[in-house]
Amino acid sequence: MQFEVSVALNFLIAYLYNKLPRRRVNMLGEQMLEHLRIKFQGHWYPERPTKGSAYRSIRISKEKVDKVLINAANDVGLDLQEILDTLPNDLTIWIDPGEVSYRIGEKGPVKILYEDERRLLRKNTNKDSLNSESSSDSEEREGPSSNQGNRFSQKKQ
Repeated sequence: MQFEVSVALNFLIAYLYNKLPRRRVNMLGEQMLEHLRIKFQGHWYPERPTKGSAYRSIRISKEKVDKVLINAANDVGLDLQEILDTLPNDLTIWIDPGEVSYRIGEKGPVKILYEDERRLLRKNTNKDSLNSESSSDSEEREGPSSNQGNRFSQKKQ
């Protein structure tokens, strides 16, 4: 969890470094890290990474600003409006076990900041499995390849 949260926060605070005092931006990141750790307790499911994904998102728009950002800004004495003026409009960051992604704009494309190698392998294995099953000359899978989906299900260190 710590790694995924760090990836998301590094992405977010990178927008702020050239506009706000570096020391305060670092303090903001530290406070957000602490607030997110508390928020995610009991809501981190490595075996089912998409479960709770909306809860683990950071949403920043004109209509709504995530409480984690509001609280962290207050904690370090940064003006929230200054932060919002520096960040892209309509920013959503999803922090899931094994993947961190973001979208700018309500209809913008979702882009991946980080994807765990094991998660990527599972996705590719699932795609290969679907392609194999849907082909007209599908073969029966035997041996180790039939177990590929389970090979990478161990928890991230």
